[in-house]
Amino acid sequence: MLKNTRNKISLFRKTDLFKTSFWNGFATIIKMGTGVISNKVVAIYLGPTGIALLGQLTSFINISSTIASSGTSVGVTKYIAEYNDNISNRKKVISTSFISTILITLVTSIVLFFGAPYFCLNILKDNAYVSVFYIFAVTLILLTLNGFLISVLNGFKEFKKIILINILSSFIGLVMSIILTVKYGVLGALFSSVLSVTLIVFITISFVYRSDWFFISDFIKHFDKKYLNKLLDYSTMTFVSVFAVLYIQLEIRTYLIEHFSIIEAGNWQGIIRISEMFLSVITTTLGIYYLPRLSEIKNNTDLRIEIIRGYKFLLPITITGSILLYLSKDLVIDLLFTKDFFSMKKLFFWQLMGNIFKIASWLIAFLMLAKAMTKTYIITEIIFGLLLYLLTIFFTNKMGLIGASLAYCINYFLYFVVMLYLFRKIIFPKLLK
Repeated sequence: MLKNTRNKISLFRKTDLFKTSFWNGFATIIKMGTGVISNKVVAIYLGPTGIALLGQLTSFINISSTIASSGTSVGVTKYIAEYNDNISNRKKVISTSFISTILITLVTSIVLFFGAPYFCLNILKDNAYVSVFYIFAVTLILLTLNGFLISVLNGFKEFKKIILINILSSFIGLVMSIILTVKYGVLGALFSSVLSVTLIVFITISFVYRSDWFFISDFIKHFDKKYLNKLLDYSTMTFVSVFAVLYIQLEIRTYLIEHFSIIEAGNWQGIIRISEMFLSVITTTLGIYYLPRLSEIKNNTDLRIEIIRGYKFLLPITITGSILLYLSKDLVIDLLFTKDFFSMKKLFFWQLMGNIFKIASWLIAFLMLAKAMTKTYIITEIIFGLLLYLLTIFFTNKMGLIGASLAYCINYFLYFVVMLYLFRKIIFPKLLK
């Protein structure tokens, strides 16, 4: 009887993962479609230089928004999912996170506003775009509010709402990108990057407002220092992740601009853009389904089952997609960019191999987020963030731009090996049966 019950639960989980992946895949196809059009417009009108500048601004936006939100979005999702049967604790998590996010965002916005000329010159190397930074500082609160609400929806497992928001966000971003880029060139493209990610909050609010669990009082009346400390553990983890990924990307792009050219940096940003579009269906599924699911699991047996299920379902998709993407790289570059980007072809092999190792490692690494393994997460993220930067400098000096993709592949292969070693007791017993 117990075995039959477990089989039914396992079947339900497989169906849940499939449904989430299917609808998220549908949203990602739309996002990729709108991204193809938007990317093509930017490539035609701005070329590799514009792509590089947009990459720099996007990294800065993501870093700033993470700081402003105090990096608690993962913690909010985890604890709301974990306290699914404890309404009181759940309210404390929501209220504590909301109040702290608003206060920290206000401080961050003030710093960004008065420091706009400095940030503009250091990030984009030209103060002609300083108005973009002023607008970003003023609208930052909309961006962080949207991120907070999405993390709450994720904790309540309202996957369909999140997916619908992502779809609408894709269309808003497309329309703004085309109109502003065509009319105002580089400045317009930069403005679209800022505004498109902030306006979506009004749609998110409408979805949240219609949720059964929504009460305005839950956002302001249950602040608790104990839960603030719990969430701050995730702040540290998130900030370290930002350093290891977004800041390192920004530094690598700056290094390529200064030691090669902004054209080469644009080509590297192009392959990064292709990777992000391709992997978004996998990574979003990990965030929407995988993190809440791992957070609520209480024993190693079920963890093994969930991890192996992820490998059986998501890794073959990644490998198959990578092979198809490599075989059609000429078509992909022609579709997404222009002939000015054809030197990007040499980057595909190592970048796609790196993507496979990245997903293979993330399927295990999400345990650190789900189980609040703060020290382990911080140490590994810092080590491999710095390693990626050092490997990039070493291999680009030896091999040129292709060295950046080779460094990416080697870094994630080593990360995968370390993840297997760290979690061998959880994973291997099941595999050896």
